[in-house]
Amino acid sequence: MKKILITKKYAWLLLVIAAAICCIYASLLLPSWISWQEKNFTSESGIECLLEKRRVKLYDESGKNFWSSGKELKVQDAFITDIDRNGDEELILLLWKRGRFGNERPFWINGDEISYSQHIFIYNISENKEVTSKWFASDIGRLVTRMKLVDRDNTIILTEDRKDENTLWVWSSFGLRNIDNEVKFAAFGDNIIHKTIYEYAYNYKDGNFDFLYEPFADEIENADIASIQAETVLVDKMAAVSGYPQFGSPIAVGDAIKKAGFDIAVCGNNHALDKGIYGINVTTSFYKKNDILCVGIQNSEDTKYRPYEIITRNGIKFAIFSYTYGTNGMDASDKYPNAVHYIPRTEEEKKKCTSDIEKAKQEADFIVVYAHWGDEYTKSISDAQREFAYLLCDAGVDVIIGTHPHVLQYMQTLEREDGGETLVYYSLGNFRADQKQDEATMIGGEAYFIVEHTFDGVKIKEYELKEIDSVVHKQ
Repeated sequence: MKKILITKKYAWLLLVIAAAICCIYASLLLPSWISWQEKNFTSESGIECLLEKRRVKLYDESGKNFWSSGKELKVQDAFITDIDRNGDEELILLLWKRGRFGNERPFWINGDEISYSQHIFIYNISENKEVTSKWFASDIGRLVTRMKLVDRDNTIILTEDRKDENTLWVWSSFGLRNIDNEVKFAAFGDNIIHKTIYEYAYNYKDGNFDFLYEPFADEIENADIASIQAETVLVDKMAAVSGYPQFGSPIAVGDAIKKAGFDIAVCGNNHALDKGIYGINVTTSFYKKNDILCVGIQNSEDTKYRPYEIITRNGIKFAIFSYTYGTNGMDASDKYPNAVHYIPRTEEEKKKCTSDIEKAKQEADFIVVYAHWGDEYTKSISDAQREFAYLLCDAGVDVIIGTHPHVLQYMQTLEREDGGETLVYYSLGNFRADQKQDEATMIGGEAYFIVEHTFDGVKIKEYELKEIDSVVHKQ
């Protein structure tokens, strides 16, 4: 019996030793999941890069091989770009080598040259084709399955790891650093400065309108992009200040919008011409001066129609459109054809709208359209809303944000022919107003969605419609 126990003891010991040997042996091998790229491309400066059999070779215009990667480096992928924006190209390698450190190993680390780890190495390429080390990362801390340069900005590196998580890298002073891969977008509905609101501000707040947006300070601050449907135009004369039915909001309202931190003022709405071209000029000039993107209307001095504006955050370019169904019977198009952007009605206008969106898609990563549409005080979707939503969907718009009904309507996703989806918020209702027809006008919505870089393009990561209290509680 004792002999049997001793035999079992040695058997277990042998199994432990064998397992340890297997672990050590495995650490000496490269992971089987690695996808080794093979490519041959020419950089903008004429340098040919050949990646094959895990090694890189560089050739000049004459075909002469002037640099090759060392055998100790197992190259997974290679790129040439001006990563540091200094006018000279750099060679970027995603590679594997023995040891966890880059150029230098800390003096207190011993025995680090056994197992393989993954790195990003960057080399300078001089005009006379000298290749020198610029930045060698230590183990990058994640297992990257693939890497590329961002489509519209080849100074940003995108990596995707084994968890399908994406990371952005940019050059900063002396090396690569991570930047946020996401853009948080928050949109608020109709901002209507009724007479009771501006009278309260004058009588009790010394003409200051900050109280309107203070309840939403956290939401605005936490968003990378925050927009407001600025339904009432700004005026810079006291005599022009007025409420319903033809609004003119004090310029101090714009000051409060700026202080609150809004990035976009959406001005395509039925009250855009309440003060004629004067109101549009004051409004557009104010927002331009204060670095707030103004969409949906154009200054009288604008001779060229600009259907959209571009705003960029974290390497993602957004094209922003704004359309309105009308302007309460007022029209300035004969003299100022670009003053207000209207929802297309004729087939020719629809083709022009689709063409504008196609053009924006060539320039931007993500398309957002604001639509002032629908029937007031009803939660049902009109045929006109539905028709325009599908036109925009077919054109490839990513998000549609609706306003005008003054009540909250639902959101949904529409399937596109390109395999993507169009997210539609049909109406956000009121944001800041003193409209109390019924309880529905006192509840608004915040459209909130997160957009992120992925290896296959920019996509929506998550979205929601947050319910908010739109009544201005005057204290």
